[in-house]
Amino acid sequence: MIGILAAMDTEVEAIKNIMEIKKEELYQGMNFTYGTIENKEVVLCKCGVGKCLASMSATLLCTKEKLSALINVGVAGGLKEDQNVLDIVISDKIVQADYDTSPIDGDDGIGLVFETDEKLKETCIEAAKKAKITYHVGTIASQDIFMARKEDYDRLMTKFADSACSEMEGGAIGQIAHVFNVPVLIVRSLSDVVDHHDNPMEFTTYAQIASKQAATLIKEMMRS
Repeated sequence: MIGILAAMDTEVEAIKNIMEIKKEELYQGMNFTYGTIENKEVVLCKCGVGKCLASMSATLLCTKEKLSALINVGVAGGLKEDQNVLDIVISDKIVQADYDTSPIDGDDGIGLVFETDEKLKETCIEAAKKAKITYHVGTIASQDIFMARKEDYDRLMTKFADSACSEMEGGAIGQIAHVFNVPVLIVRSLSDVVDHHDNPMEFTTYAQIASKQAATLIKEMMRS
C-alpha cells in the first residue's frame, strides 16, 4: 500500500477525485481515505502545516499500515531564478534546515539531511514529462518558518546553498520515513519564487490549479 500525504484540503480533495474510494476512517484524530488509483492500493491523509503535525501524520501512517512508499505533495516557495510559479520540485534530498546542535556538535549539527528514494524520484520525473509539467530536481528545505524576510532567505542559502525550495513539512516526513525504512518522495509545487516580484496568480486560484496538477502527477505515477 502506498501512503500519500497532502498538505491542504484542496489537494486532498483533488486526489480523492482520482481515487476509487473504498472507505474513510478516523484514526487518532486524523482522516484516512482508503482506495485505489490506477489499481494501486493507496491511503490518503492530510498532513497539516509544520513539522510537528507532518511527523505525527507520517508516524500514524507508518505504524497503522505496512507501506511500500510514502509520497508527500504540497506547496513551497521557489529559491532559484530559473523557476516559475506552478513548476514542481522533485526531491533528491530533504533537509531540516532549522535543526541546529552546532554549539555541541560543530558543523555536523547543522541540518538533518535525508535521501529520496531513487526509484520514486525517477518515476516522478517520467510522470512529470508525460503530464507535461515543468519540473526541477533538487534539495527541499524544511523549516518551521514561513519565509517572508530577506534575512530568512539569506540564512537558509548561507547554510544550504543547493536548496531548490523552502517549505514546512518535508524534512519531518523524510525523517519519519527513514526511521520506518519506508521509501519516500517529496514533491512541491511553487506558489512563488524569491526575487520574482510579479507573482502572476492570486493564491486561491493558484491552489486549485496546483492541487489538480498534483493529482495528475500522482495518477501518472501510479500508472508505472
